[in-house]
Amino acid sequence: MASKPINIRRSSDDRHSEDSDRPVLSDGTMAALNEFLSEAQAAANGAQNPFSENWGLSQFWYTEETAGHVARECVEAAGPSSRIACIACPSLFRQLRAHFPDANAHLFEVDLRFETLGNFSLYDYRKPHAVPDELKGAFSVVVADPPYLSEECLEKTVETMKVLARHEKETPRFYLLTGGTMKEAAKKLLRLRPTVYRPQHKTKLGNEFLLYTTSEAAANRLGGWDDAA
Repeated sequence: MASKPINIRRSSDDRHSEDSDRPVLSDGTMAALNEFLSEAQAAANGAQNPFSENWGLSQFWYTEETAGHVARECVEAAGPSSRIACIACPSLFRQLRAHFPDANAHLFEVDLRFETLGNFSLYDYRKPHAVPDELKGAFSVVVADPPYLSEECLEKTVETMKVLARHEKETPRFYLLTGGTMKEAAKKLLRLRPTVYRPQHKTKLGNEFLLYTTSEAAANRLGGWDDAA
């Protein structure tokens, strides 16, 4: 006859004694461990996705819905023959390359991983005029996503937007994706105004982002102006 298993119920004192015997990591050791685990996870994600976010470069990708919506807007604004300049917005450029292969888009970006997509120029916002001469004044649509929420970064990015824009036959269409805190600077630098449309990121950010433009027709397609933003 098999004996029944003995069910021993620990008292609260027993549990307290057991917990007190467990090693406790110091705050510094715990922080180092968490950093190691984060780096390991980032490395694993990078191996699975060659275009994973690099937070060291202030990269935060847009959702597929946002990237697709803005890509369609740029294509609509450009028409069949105009060129689209994408400044520091690789997730938008990827969407254009994947779903609008006929769009004549070019990426200006600091991250060399995106060179494999073609139509790529290495770009550092701190050198706003350092773009290939043959691309200056070549784009009817210019869309930018400055990497940092600072007026200095926005000023230099806007300089590049102006350098790339074509002014000879038509007024260029400008689009800017940046935080709501940049509203006054965007208006002062390039007369950009926020639209009703709200871009969304895959990673939750603390700052609300807006989509600005200079085009009345674009604003209408994006829900209208939102000067109260």
